[in-house]
Amino acid sequence: MTALAVAIVLSQGSTVPANPNSWTMVAGGDVMLYHVSPKRPSFSKVASLFRKADVAYLNLEIPLTNATRPTPFKSAAEVRAKQQFILKADPVHIKQLKALGIDLFSLANNHAMDYGKEGLREMIELLDKAKLAYSGAGMNASEAEKPAVYTLKNGLKVAMVSYLAFMGSGAMAKCGPARENSPGIATLEFDGVVGPQAKKRMKRLVGLARKEADLVFVALHWGIERQSRPTPYQISLGRTFIDCGADGILGAHPHTLQGKEVYRGKPIIYSMGNFISPLPAKSAIYTLRYEGKKFKGFKVTPMRNVAGRIELYSPKENPARLREAEALDRLIPKPIRKGK
Repeated sequence: MTALAVAIVLSQGSTVPANPNSWTMVAGGDVMLYHVSPKRPSFSKVASLFRKADVAYLNLEIPLTNATRPTPFKSAAEVRAKQQFILKADPVHIKQLKALGIDLFSLANNHAMDYGKEGLREMIELLDKAKLAYSGAGMNASEAEKPAVYTLKNGLKVAMVSYLAFMGSGAMAKCGPARENSPGIATLEFDGVVGPQAKKRMKRLVGLARKEADLVFVALHWGIERQSRPTPYQISLGRTFIDCGADGILGAHPHTLQGKEVYRGKPIIYSMGNFISPLPAKSAIYTLRYEGKKFKGFKVTPMRNVAGRIELYSPKENPARLREAEALDRLIPKPIRKGK
């Protein structure tokens, strides 16, 4: 547009077009739709926030399936003692998730295989039919580790890889890791130590995703449930992924908020809590702002779950909830600078 054309447009009361390099990612936490009716308007209060985003992300925690055979990896005794949970949700929920405008789903979590190969296959077929991108689970390890790729309107490509990253391999074994010739979820089995071999694998994973996109996000299912402080292993893993070339980390699993940080100019969100759940829960939605490939900042929108629907806080309540979220950031230790 020439300078004269700009002047004419402004004189007619219009504004200069927005910077085409500016874009946003909106990210939420765990989608826990068990015992939530698909007839309930669960997402109406936040729909506009997600639909306005250039790309939107959620962790699809509970398999959407009608399968009836539960996983054999979680014993009946463990379920009775509430040491393990086997959950599923109505496949009809896919319609609301599609309408909400979600573009990327992570599937690498401790419930995706709760109804085995049949349940996983049904959920993946639902996502494929709805043309929704996902990463973190598949019919074999290669499929589970394949990046989800989304192209923004400005032409930039965003890739996401998703991994279950518990400290102990025994805990992950109960969740159905994908193998070369068997279905399951993508896992990082580092036994709680980010050593040289772990770093080598992380760099390779990011590098492979980088071949398909301009920015690479890593969705990690990690940490300890109900703890608001990330573990040292989470901090080490998240920062090392950034050191290995990732552009951002999206954390899940604790079912409560944990803090966030900007490390080497890149965002790390340790836990966003429950996006939707039949149980009461405090959580938040995060809007990540970018100029091209450069991260510019966060906007945090506190929210809560009430009887299987999302509610936003009133203008009077919101400042206190924001202060609570900011206080969690201060629980994260600062990186140790080299040479100090």
